Amino acid sequence: MKKVVFSLMAIAGIVFTSCSSDDDENTCASCSLNVLGTTVVTEACDNGDGTVRLTVNGETQTLSGDDLEGVSPAEYVQALQDGCP
Repeated sequence: MKKVVFSLMAIAGIVFTSCSSDDDENTCASCSLNVLGTTVVTEACDNGDGTVRLTVNGETQTLSGDDLEGVSPAEYVQALQDGCP
């Protein structure tokens, strides 16, 4: 009987335990362009803290404040996504 009660409690614990939101603050967009015969891969990720992680061909830098020129990190990432063919 103890095993049945323990099993039911374990199952109830699993069923009623919720995870944090699956909507990560980190949203990313990537774009791959062929420029003069060379492929340029760009990825921008909103870090959720007012900064953007920008990676161009494997080189990464963090953009914030003045680097974003008055746009929000989400707008910056969206612009990359919208501008990619």
